[in-house]
Amino acid sequence: MARDDLLQAARRAAEVLNDFSVRDRITAGYTRVDPTRLASEASVTVMFRPLERLLGGFLREGDQVGILVNSERPRGLVHMTCAHELGHYFLDHESNTDETVDIGKSASLVERQANQFAYSLLAPQWLIATIMRMKRWSKHHLADPSVIYQLSLRLGTSYSAMIWSLVRLGLLSEGQATPALGQSPKALKLAALYEKDASTKVEGDVWVLDSSDRDRVIEPSTKDSFVVDLPNHAAAGHLWTIDELRCEGFTLEPFTHDARTVSKPPRDSIIVGGLGVDRTLRYSLTPVANFAQGLSSEPNVRALVSVHETTPWAATAPSHDAFSFSTEFDDIKGGLSKPERARRLERVRGGVDD
Repeated sequence: MARDDLLQAARRAAEVLNDFSVRDRITAGYTRVDPTRLASEASVTVMFRPLERLLGGFLREGDQVGILVNSERPRGLVHMTCAHELGHYFLDHESNTDETVDIGKSASLVERQANQFAYSLLAPQWLIATIMRMKRWSKHHLADPSVIYQLSLRLGTSYSAMIWSLVRLGLLSEGQATPALGQSPKALKLAALYEKDASTKVEGDVWVLDSSDRDRVIEPSTKDSFVVDLPNHAAAGHLWTIDELRCEGFTLEPFTHDARTVSKPPRDSIIVGGLGVDRTLRYSLTPVANFAQGLSSEPNVRALVSVHETTPWAATAPSHDAFSFSTEFDDIKGGLSKPERARRLERVRGGVDD
């Protein structure tokens, strides 16, 4: 009986994704399901607040419904908490508070249903398949913790939640999950930055981008770091640079570590960001001071990051290659969620009373 109820929760999540046309958002370039946006579109108010013990809560009083989420938790956990509370709403549960979303089989059926809804909402199989096709990852590559970590960033989940999502969908065996769970996300971040000192502090996440991320919209925190793996044609006189006419908020600098010096991987393995067939160089992509913070406070504002490969001594020559993507910074601050602020602002501009 419980199994049927959990399956129903998963089906309800699929219905919500369909009813709110989430696939259209992915087609438009985004890579994740935003539970705060879904809540706003369903007229469910999401409020972020520092909470001592609670991760979040769902409040239902008559026709009024709302979600409270602890803003002082990692972003992936915040997204999962919001999706969990949204599950209580769409599954017609009563008011509830949650101290954890690590729900075991001994938990109440209501909590297990809300958790099943959350996983099915944030990591549906079709979305994972979409990102894997985009990144040219096969099921075999999911055994690589660095791939799982980068997948988690694009789906907006925590690293551990991404692992269990893959297990639930049969894309990762429990035998593969165990060593992956033993891998520290910090170690994956340091590896992406070519940093060998384990004591180095890394704020935020580290996004590894390459040409497969072209024209996508990524949603990082202002504390996140970016590295970009680009084809290396320096021997032919081609150099990569930021397109100054289209992007003034970032700088692009090559790492002193040349990717060509990395030992060649086995034929059937993958390195995130890809050494691929062509030799690549890894670049650090850094927002200038206060640029990201300024964007993060504005709803629906994105920055276009555009880099191109040119021949410096041939000023009139066209770009040899180009690569661009957009960023919408997703800082979680106290108060109303960004989609809810945007919705209310539109209502005010339209002359509609709340």
